Amino acid sequence: MSQNCCFSAFYLPVSQRTPPKPCFLRVIGRDAAGESARFLSQVHTLADRNGVYLKDGVANPTEPEIRRFYDLVGERFVLSGALIRRHMTMWLGQLRPEQREALALALEQTLERLRSRGANDGVLRNAYIKFMCWFRGAFGHALTGLLRDVPPCILAEGELSKYDFYVLCLLHQAGCDVVYANPVSDASYRKQDPEGSCSILWQGELLTPEPRSAPPRPAQPRPAPVPPRPAPSPSRTVSSQPRPAQARPSPPPLGPAPWEGMGNTLCINRWADGQAVTEAVLLPASRRGKDGHMDTLFALCFGGDERSAYRTRLFRLRRALEQSPKRWKLLEGAAPPPTPAEVQRFQTVDKTLPGVHLIRAIAGALALNCGKVPQLLAQRAFTLAMESAAETNSVRLYNHGVRLACWMRRYLEPLFEGYDPEQLPALVCYGPVNEATVTLLWAVAHSGVDVLYFSPQKAGQTLFEASPLSHDWSEVVMEQDFPAEPFPQKEELLRASTTAYNAAREIDEMLHNDVGMFRTRSFPRSAAVTLRTTYDEVLQLWKEEAQFRPSFQTQGDTVHVPNLFAKINGVEGNVSDYWDTIRGLITPETHLITNVPFLVDPAPVMSIPKARAFFHNGRLDPVALKRSEQYRYGFLPDDTQNYMLEKMQTLIDCGLITDGGRDLPACVLSTLMGLSKDTLHTIQSFDFTRTIPKVVIVDVTDRVFSLAECILLGFFNLVGFDIAVFTPTGYRNVEAHLNPDAFQTLNAGEYRFDLTVPSLRGGRRGSGEWFSRLFGGN
Repeated sequence: MSQNCCFSAFYLPVSQRTPPKPCFLRVIGRDAAGESARFLSQVHTLADRNGVYLKDGVANPTEPEIRRFYDLVGERFVLSGALIRRHMTMWLGQLRPEQREALALALEQTLERLRSRGANDGVLRNAYIKFMCWFRGAFGHALTGLLRDVPPCILAEGELSKYDFYVLCLLHQAGCDVVYANPVSDASYRKQDPEGSCSILWQGELLTPEPRSAPPRPAQPRPAPVPPRPAPSPSRTVSSQPRPAQARPSPPPLGPAPWEGMGNTLCINRWADGQAVTEAVLLPASRRGKDGHMDTLFALCFGGDERSAYRTRLFRLRRALEQSPKRWKLLEGAAPPPTPAEVQRFQTVDKTLPGVHLIRAIAGALALNCGKVPQLLAQRAFTLAMESAAETNSVRLYNHGVRLACWMRRYLEPLFEGYDPEQLPALVCYGPVNEATVTLLWAVAHSGVDVLYFSPQKAGQTLFEASPLSHDWSEVVMEQDFPAEPFPQKEELLRASTTAYNAAREIDEMLHNDVGMFRTRSFPRSAAVTLRTTYDEVLQLWKEEAQFRPSFQTQGDTVHVPNLFAKINGVEGNVSDYWDTIRGLITPETHLITNVPFLVDPAPVMSIPKARAFFHNGRLDPVALKRSEQYRYGFLPDDTQNYMLEKMQTLIDCGLITDGGRDLPACVLSTLMGLSKDTLHTIQSFDFTRTIPKVVIVDVTDRVFSLAECILLGFFNLVGFDIAVFTPTGYRNVEAHLNPDAFQTLNAGEYRFDLTVPSLRGGRRGSGEWFSRLFGGN
């Protein structure tokens, strides 16, 4: 698409574009002829009338906004499409169902993208709340125009933060036209999208700020087949920086900071001279150096050698630190966000101060209950870290600064309590982190603390390599990657390898190193990815192994299993062909159900009152459950038991089951404590990369499924089973207690009534009855 063409296409209704979809344009620089300025002026008019104008990003949601969200939808969050759609319905009731669906799908995929880039559950939760508050606040007016032929228009100017970028992509995917303009540089955008693949670039030959006098806006509005909207209210322009009525006087020049006289107080790493960091961190100050400096460690360790040996070294480091006189703290993963109480200390800082003055003001409020030297080092480290960020937007600079200052107080105050210069404190960080936590580790290391970071995955190097901070840490990179397990609580059993074992392992690595080749049951966990398909695709994909289906993915120790859950209404063609189609789906291992209701033993192994005792605030207590007399699955391998209990909790959290009432958690546990041994064996033997267990239900009755039956199907769906419910009558069945988002309803043909189900298994009737206690069957 040419540059002029991308401007002209923007003015067309979606139905007249090629392809017919919303635009995401990136206007960088400007041209001498003024075409880009005229275009942006017109877009500004469109955003005022039918969208949102963002000047320097979107301000973070306020505490009352977040509290209102929690009060309405609750504080539970699990990354699942069903939960997102349920929250959308409660939070954004002003949108039409199809608008909420488009927005929910875009939000789910955006969060998955964040997770694929290393975001942990805490980061995903915060991003989710931020986006949801923005949907109702900053973008509330624009979203009511989603899926119209003339889409809402979002105009963003200035520097982009990570979440500014993601929300623009999200809104574009949901159905908005988006224009991002920066007359000076493409750097902040490229930081999030290095390939520039998420938008269409218009590049001007001039990369300079625009003149103060903007060109006049055109008198004619955007050509569109719909009448123009009423004049906008001022609230539709979202700016993270208020526009004062008169110029603010410049603050007085800054004098020297108290910490500027610290000189070269710190000596980081140079004294260690190649010593193992796990040993050097234990040395007192008197054995570190003789030059009068504060000699500290700042070391990064990526990957490992052998899992048991690696985890044993970590455990022994922990035990040695606990037995030493040093103060130390363990941080697993990214630092949790500051609490409102932590932030309150910095509320008096003037957010409108220019950059250097704002950093100095926050540093001045960073007062620690410790000695003078640690206090000044911490303030200096904070200042250096913030100045390296090169952030120009005052609101984002304030937010970043307060977050870092809160974290430094959180971790430094207990470490420096009763400060002893002979025993320098230590912070040990383990597992995946984010960019903000990298800054925290750097600032803590420059405050006079030993900092050791361990990443079992070598990919953790990327964040540190991209950091704008001085790279004065030492690095150790080992050969192997390990999954990010919790920090070891006990010593691992160590094993030595024979020559023959090592040779066999090398051959195994060669055989399974290529894409698409997986060892048998080599993954302990799965996450179901229920596919949305056509009726024909259900028939085509039914017998495909998981690894050959679309959306199959492995990530760490988890397989994303693309499974099917479809309710198929009506009969395609004549009845005889219909039965033959179903027969084609049935293998000897398929469980076939033709009698409804299909739970034949109503007496549960565990009653509802007894099941209630194993829940605390909606969370299952697996330790207490496993110790109880009602627990029947203790003979299974630990990973299978833990996997099943995890899926039970997910079923409770994700909103798949509707109309379950307050006793839903107890109902789920009561139902799923009665699985037969054959069912358990199927789950234990399920190789997530290969053949997927099948359930085929043919329902010619007028009876809806019971709560227990829907719980069972929801559980099998989360485990990864394929489920097909053939309903020639089109009557309700699974809808009774399953969220419509849990399965897909497909119409195959005309509704047929009063049918009798023939023999569908052909000589092997009953061979698939592996749910023997819970199910009747054919």
